[in-house]
Amino acid sequence: MLSNDVKAMINYVNAILNNKKLTNDIPRIAEGDADFLELEQSLQTIKKWDKMSKDSEDRHRLMTDNACDIIATVDLAGNFTYISPSVERITGYTPAEIVNHYREIGYFLPGVQKEMDRQRERIKKMVEKGEHFDAINFEQRQVRKDGASIYTDTVLSGIYDDENNFRELLAISRDITKKVKIRREMIVLSETDKLTRLYNRMKLDDTLEHELYRAKTTATTFALIMIDVDHFKQINDRFGHLAGDVVLVELAKLFKAMTRSTDLVGRWGGEEFLVILPDTDEWGAIELAEKIRSGVSENCFPEQQQITISLGVSVFSGDATVDSIIHRADQALYQAKKNGKNQVHLM
Repeated sequence: MLSNDVKAMINYVNAILNNKKLTNDIPRIAEGDADFLELEQSLQTIKKWDKMSKDSEDRHRLMTDNACDIIATVDLAGNFTYISPSVERITGYTPAEIVNHYREIGYFLPGVQKEMDRQRERIKKMVEKGEHFDAINFEQRQVRKDGASIYTDTVLSGIYDDENNFRELLAISRDITKKVKIRREMIVLSETDKLTRLYNRMKLDDTLEHELYRAKTTATTFALIMIDVDHFKQINDRFGHLAGDVVLVELAKLFKAMTRSTDLVGRWGGEEFLVILPDTDEWGAIELAEKIRSGVSENCFPEQQQITISLGVSVFSGDATVDSIIHRADQALYQAKKNGKNQVHLM
């Protein structure tokens, strides 16, 4: 049977190790014993670091569980091992739905899922070779549980232990839907004519370069229709520039309504407009130009009896530059004006 002194010693050590409140002083048997005092100091240090470690884990878990971003860990087999509760606020899906059924519910769009699987296989091969991989950053569109689209920016990196061994993947995703919306609005503003809300000269120039390149590399063709308002100066002189602006806005609406969804309509400058027609030959371009011309002449404009337009058409025919095909459309327009206006001319 243990003596009272030994029992007191055991209880004292047990209290230290289990974070119990110490009600007694150092047991009488250990008083002045240097070895015991050293042991007690070691036990107190272990208890202190253990508490700090647990507090650190608790803090990390608290931060992760309450993060605004989506924080997730994924193994090299592609399984989620953890995802933060914030995923439900951002995507509508619960953590359990993601961890257990993310492929079935279509958490990632098919194209995104395919690319993520490809990247994961690449990372897996690097890890197996003992190689480190650089963090991957990508934007993606996702579909919420309610069907709404959102955009996220994700950083994918690796988690390593103290011995520098790979453990799993860490993914941190931020909701950037508002940022993407603002960015797109800025792009639209940079490409849009302020008055008519059609595309501006910069957008037209970019599209012309693209169509010329496509025509040369894919053996396709495209056409241009350059439009000018007949007697526009008289409208401004008689009714004022505000009335002239109203006419331009009304014309822009007509042009959009009478062209195809694949066509691009823009304000070239002043009262001149340009229509770019992808995959269109000269007969298709002339037919559309005549449709636009007759539609304008038959339209009833505010404070105007009748407004007519002249149109010049040119079609890609091996042109070396954008300037050459524009020049031909401009010359065709000039000829239409010279021949009496309110007509279409091809050059």
